[in-house]
Amino acid sequence: MRRVVVFVSEGVVLLDLGMVSSAFEDDLSEGAIQYQLRYACLDGKSARTSHRLRIEAHGGLELFRQAHTVVVPAFTSVNRSATPAVFDALRAARAAGARLVGLATGAFVLAEAGVLNDGVAAVSVEWSDVFARRFPQVDVASGVPYVDWEGVSTSSDSAGTVALLRHLTRRDSDGVNETDSLSALKEWIVHNLEKPLSLDALAGRAHLSQRTLIRRFRAETGLSPGQWVLARRIDAAKTLLETTPDTVDQIARAVGFSCASTLRDHFKRVTGVTPSNYRSVVLNVDRELRSN
Repeated sequence: MRRVVVFVSEGVVLLDLGMVSSAFEDDLSEGAIQYQLRYACLDGKSARTSHRLRIEAHGGLELFRQAHTVVVPAFTSVNRSATPAVFDALRAARAAGARLVGLATGAFVLAEAGVLNDGVAAVSVEWSDVFARRFPQVDVASGVPYVDWEGVSTSSDSAGTVALLRHLTRRDSDGVNETDSLSALKEWIVHNLEKPLSLDALAGRAHLSQRTLIRRFRAETGLSPGQWVLARRIDAAKTLLETTPDTVDQIARAVGFSCASTLRDHFKRVTGVTPSNYRSVVLNVDRELRSN
C-alpha cells in the first residue's frame, strides 16, 4: 500500500484535486498498485478550494512523514506563500525518501521550500519569467508538459498534470527505478534518425530541460546529445552503405543529414574515409571472403 498525501490549503485548485483523486483512486484489480489517498492541511481539519468548497482533511503536516508521495496541487495565485512549517515538512519528507509532486503553480511551493535547488521544474509559459526571477537556483523547463527530476516532479499546466500523473502511476506499476535512464529516448532516436533531432526537441521529448538532458547524456555516455546523435547517424550510414545499393545522397537523407556533402564531411572526419571509399573497401573485403 502506497500512501499519497495531498497538501490542501486555502485556494487550492479543485480541478487538480479531482485529477489526483482519479489517478490514485482505489484499484482492487489483481496486480494493481494499491494507494491510500490522504489530505493534509495546516490545521488538520479543512480548507476551502478555489470554488469555495470545503475539503475535510485527514490530518495535519504530520501525514507527510509516512508518505510515499506528497502532492502539492496548483493554487489560484503564485503570490501566496506557504508557511515555514510547510517548507520544513516538505524538506523532511524529501529527506525521508518521499516523492514530491508539484502540479502547475504548486511548483512554486516546492521551489520556495528549496527542494528544487540545482534542479529543473516544468513551468507554464505564462509563469516562467516570474518563476525564473524568484528562483534563479532552479532551471526552468518552459513549455514542456512535465519534468521528473530526481524524485521531484512538476507539471506545467492541466494537460501536463494529466500526463505526469499517468507517468507516475505507470512507473509505480512497472516497478521502474526512480532514477530514470535515457534508454527510452536513445532507442527512439535510433529509430527516428531522419528527423531534425535538435536539442530542444530531444529535451521536450524527454520532459527535461536542455541543461539536465546534456548533464544526463554526459553522465551515461560521455557525450553530449548532439555528439551521440551524430555517432548513431554515422553508424546507420555505415549499415546502409554495407547492405543497400542506395546512393550517398539517399543515405544521407535517410539518416538525417541535409545532403550528401554534409554526410561526407562528418563521415570522413569520424572514419577517415569518404562514404564511397568505405563502401568500396567493404565490398572488396566481402568479395575476398566469398572467394576464399
